[in-house]
Amino acid sequence: MGTRLLPRLVLALGIALAGFTFLAPPASAQASRTWVSGVGDDVNPCSRTAPCKTWAGAISKTAVGGTIGAMDDGGYGPVTITKAVTIDGSGHQAYALASGTNGIIINAPANAQVILRGIDVKGANTAEGTCGGVSGVSILGAASVRLDNLNISGFQNAVTAPLTNSSLDVFVDMSFNNVQVADNCAYGIRIAPDAGHPGRATIDGSTITGSNVALSVAAGGEAWVSNSRFYLNNLGVEPVGAGKIHSLCNNQVAGNASDGAFTDDAHCGITPTTTPPPATPTTPTAPTTVAPQYCEVPKLKKKTSAQAATLLKDEGCALGKVKKESAGAAKKNKVVSQAIPPGTFVKLGTAVGVVVGK
Repeated sequence: MGTRLLPRLVLALGIALAGFTFLAPPASAQASRTWVSGVGDDVNPCSRTAPCKTWAGAISKTAVGGTIGAMDDGGYGPVTITKAVTIDGSGHQAYALASGTNGIIINAPANAQVILRGIDVKGANTAEGTCGGVSGVSILGAASVRLDNLNISGFQNAVTAPLTNSSLDVFVDMSFNNVQVADNCAYGIRIAPDAGHPGRATIDGSTITGSNVALSVAAGGEAWVSNSRFYLNNLGVEPVGAGKIHSLCNNQVAGNASDGAFTDDAHCGITPTTTPPPATPTTPTAPTTVAPQYCEVPKLKKKTSAQAATLLKDEGCALGKVKKESAGAAKKNKVVSQAIPPGTFVKLGTAVGVVVGK
């Protein structure tokens, strides 16, 4: 009897174990919120009660679109980012230290949004005036990259964006906000996309000092700069070839061996203003009007050529080439389209072409 029961017991035990195996959670489950700490360990699940030790240890346990936060001050090492993620060291001295390597590499998919916030990216220098790291942040691929409140120093290049692995003919959008770049040997921010991998960037409230070149943008790249300062570099601003760097508002480029030049100065919301007379004038004086620095293109549609010319002149523009094309009787001798949309601010004297119905 006992001999006959033994196979049945073995079979039942095997089924039970299989059930437990099926119900067990996967060992590699990833969390949407993970943590690092100076006293953590990368064998941990990176939870708040059992944090990891490094950014690299935490990223493998963080789900796509998740956030890694720093719990305290510490050096959390270099990291390669291969997914949509936010790494946030805000409120702490959270470092990404690198020696002879890149600090942070962003090589994410074409639909990934990557955010770095509140991190000190530091290259370990072997001597005064040397640069111990390759690039502080190297951007190879992503849909968008946002750098907020970063300090980057001690690298050959603080930020490079070759965009090598981004989607062909699709812009990678980069945003640099309050990024403080100091003492990097070659470039502060260098946007030099590989052919067919374009990128565009906004830079606001940032400072670049102590680099050979503060800001360089090559063909395939375009940058808009506002409220930023480029001081004490060998070269301040460097558009290379077809690369474009637009100055928006309140930028200061000074104290460089050569300041370089922006591609253009875009409109900063300047409008004609009047200066009131002194509070207690000895002789009454009329207010003085500040001459406009830009022309705001007026709406010309349904106007005759003569009326369009007058409107443009009043705004500080000029009537450009007038083309004629067949149109209905109601549009005869009237403007049906204009080369520059109404409301656009352009330099004084810009000629605006129109098409008139015939």
